[in-house]
Amino acid sequence: MALQKIICGPIIRRLETNKVSVWLAFTQNHHITLKIWEGSGIKHSGSGRLFNTSLTPVATGNTHCLQFGNNLWIAVVTAEIPSPGFNPAKVYSYNILFNNPDDPQEEDLLSDKFLKDGDTAEGRKQLAIGYEADTLPSFAPPGSTPDKLNVVHGSCRKMHGYGQDALALLDEHLKKDDNWKTAAKRPQALFLTGDQIYADEVPTMLLRYMCSLDGVGIWSATASEKMKIKGDGAEQDLEADITAYPPTLRQRLVNKYAGFTSSAAANHLLTFEEFCATYLTYWNIRSWNREFHSAIKAIPERSKPEFNTKMNEAISKFVDSAAVDADVNLVNLIRDSENIRQTDAYIFSEATFTKTQFRDNNHEKFKKWRSEIKASLFDEILNIAAFMSKLPAVSRVLANVPTYMIMDDHEVTDDWCITQRWNNQVLSKPFGRDIIRNAMMAYTVFQDWGNTPDDYEQATDLMFNEIGNAGTKAKLLMYINEFCYRHAENRNLASVRTEVTDKIETLLGMSGTTTTVNWHYKVKLGVADALVLDTRTRRAYEGLNSVPELISEESLATQTPETLTGTPPFIFVISPCPVLGFPNFEELIQPAATALISLAENDESNPGIIGGRLGFDYEAWGFNTESFERLIGKLNGYKKVILLSGDVHYGATLVMDYWKGAVDVPSSRIVQLTASSLKNEWMSNVAILKSAMIQRIFTNVGESISKLGWKEKTITKTGSVSARNRHRLYAAFGGIGTIPIEGWVPGATVSPAPEWRWRLKVLKDERPWEDDPVEAEINLANAAQTKTGYFQVVQRHQKMFKEGKTRRIGWGANIGLISFTADGSSWKLKHELKGANMVYEVPLTTPSGEAGKPVLP
Repeated sequence: MALQKIICGPIIRRLETNKVSVWLAFTQNHHITLKIWEGSGIKHSGSGRLFNTSLTPVATGNTHCLQFGNNLWIAVVTAEIPSPGFNPAKVYSYNILFNNPDDPQEEDLLSDKFLKDGDTAEGRKQLAIGYEADTLPSFAPPGSTPDKLNVVHGSCRKMHGYGQDALALLDEHLKKDDNWKTAAKRPQALFLTGDQIYADEVPTMLLRYMCSLDGVGIWSATASEKMKIKGDGAEQDLEADITAYPPTLRQRLVNKYAGFTSSAAANHLLTFEEFCATYLTYWNIRSWNREFHSAIKAIPERSKPEFNTKMNEAISKFVDSAAVDADVNLVNLIRDSENIRQTDAYIFSEATFTKTQFRDNNHEKFKKWRSEIKASLFDEILNIAAFMSKLPAVSRVLANVPTYMIMDDHEVTDDWCITQRWNNQVLSKPFGRDIIRNAMMAYTVFQDWGNTPDDYEQATDLMFNEIGNAGTKAKLLMYINEFCYRHAENRNLASVRTEVTDKIETLLGMSGTTTTVNWHYKVKLGVADALVLDTRTRRAYEGLNSVPELISEESLATQTPETLTGTPPFIFVISPCPVLGFPNFEELIQPAATALISLAENDESNPGIIGGRLGFDYEAWGFNTESFERLIGKLNGYKKVILLSGDVHYGATLVMDYWKGAVDVPSSRIVQLTASSLKNEWMSNVAILKSAMIQRIFTNVGESISKLGWKEKTITKTGSVSARNRHRLYAAFGGIGTIPIEGWVPGATVSPAPEWRWRLKVLKDERPWEDDPVEAEINLANAAQTKTGYFQVVQRHQKMFKEGKTRRIGWGANIGLISFTADGSSWKLKHELKGANMVYEVPLTTPSGEAGKPVLP
């Protein structure tokens, strides 16, 4: 059976005042035309094979694909609209027309079966991407005023992660009341703030099947990618695929020979092909191997009587050696592969089992391995099935909402760039460099190309021998294309390292020099600006094991300009890791947990506190005081700042008021909006986290925390202060020092006066819950009223606890929706966490009752 033409996309990417770009992936090379019409709900008129409408397009754009595998061709096509550009009060619809150079017959979204519900993607269920049958997908420009602006954000979406897929909730929002038809009601920008894939944690079954599109490899029919491994002997250039490095046996491989620190890397991605396949399967059901899809689809609902039987049958077929088909069965795949003989020294060890032990069905280590794999597969398949059921809705969201992306660590590997020691350890190993390079090549093609398509435009116009004329990002894409072309065509592979991959590593800063590729970028959102920060590749380290500066001082000056064009009412700043975190969590709980892990850590390569920090992601902005205060001071210049972040697997809203110099009123207000995870709930089953007391402990027992700050000053004091605050005062002598106003004896003073001050507050959902008991009234002077009041308090908390409702922190899967309403001469922000069912509201101008600056008691 012939494959469908489009296997991933269309995904709406960058939208500007006068142009819009769409990302697509095909199985063959195509010439592509993007057509734009004004209006929503544009339906196919007539009975032709291609979409037909009497309306005249308002914009048209053309391009062609670049090759990234034997059966993988990708393009970003851009259409420009004449001045004055897109009308922010209108919705626009689009169609993709394409034809193969060897086949003059034109295809489009209608002929490729995108515009109907059902099993139209060759047995894989999908949804009509235009929200109604025979209707084109659409998008809306950002509103012309803040009250017409709708922005969405989220992060951390793992295929086999726990919880619902919150990105699919955005599809429900678009469908509700036909919101997709009205520009002011639909989301106009979606920011995915990191961990769009999990390269270090890949489902076992997915890794087995994902590089095959129904038996046709996406990479190459003739040449497999080779990766360098240096063991005890000479460096070897070995073919890397699932037969050489099988599923479930990669933990030792990436820890010892790549230098990675992830402890959940049994199925870590290695090759560029595997990274590509993972992105494809995360974004569109059309790219799923049919056999893999059928196996997951065959599992009945958990409530049905045959569930356990069918589940065990599927797992046994995939794992047990009784199956005769080595191409299907995992154990036979590992045992009978000829290729594994050249690499068994790297994947087997006495710490797990040897290859000989693995071949013995009765060996205790093998039986233990098989039992553990079956148990993990049971859980894994459940979560994959949930992911698969919502994937068509996610694909529809990506086809209808302009989407912007930035990487965090899991697109590459857990702990990526966490310390200078980690960098030295990994980049000194050829295998580590190969994996990181492959990950960043995939990030370029699947994420960044759509973020800044103009930077890559030359790559589709120039030939490889003209690469010297290309800009930095276009040059990078041309090298990636050449790397893939040589493997797909099995040409000039002997020189691919010196002529291609070494050049890529130099551009990426993997050869001892700073990267020349800028991953940060800026987006215009109607009247507002958005600055998307790169917090991974521009770090600075004071020492080998020190907490990193997530952005070096030099790079911060580049990523955050001193002044903004015009006078925007506010600015969005996107940081994958939250800038403003919970004070108690960052200053007490996480350091304590890190210390405990370090005491129990038994990893020879990462001993003691190093292992503790790696085990507990010790890299928050707040862990490096100088870097944190430098960023906050820079943001202060923007006056009204909205921070969008993810990473931490919870949803929350915090607000900081900042005073610079001797002013009595705040010079800026900075609001932190955190939405995470989209699908990877963190300890959501730990019920105690939902309790009101634990939430207060995490977020600060009091209503707020305030600090005073100095830079390179000698501070003198009168009165008593805690030992910890004395240490903080000393820190200001050679750098930046901050002290909380708590912990001082009343009447104490410091000199000179603080250079800045800030107050941080964790907001809570102030809405009354439906059907809640009457608000408690406790009067200690009245015994009966006191008893009744306490009873009501307990009743209220029991109800919230049972239903999983929380006031401050949303632990479940969530996605954040942001909207604005007028607030006098300023604006009020609304942050709604879909999935967690929480709503926060915060004025962007500090209310008069909160404007008093922090002072010592």
